[in-house]
Amino acid sequence: MNPEQLEKIVVDYLLEGMSQQEIASALKETGHKPSSLSYVEKLIKELKAKHNAKSMFHLGAIITLKRYLKS
Repeated sequence: MNPEQLEKIVVDYLLEGMSQQEIASALKETGHKPSSLSYVEKLIKELKAKHNAKSMFHLGAIITLKRYLKS
């Protein structure tokens, strides 16, 4: 699985309201690698920087808005 696909899965989990720990557990249960909590934390930090988000809530709002505008 490429990094973009894994990023999409993590974003989908975030938009479902899952915590970072829950996301790491879900990735592990479904056999995705990497799936550690530190990986999930790092990926979320990168997503916040990529979207210039100041908080998790802000990141969710930005991603949701971008998805809404695409449809």
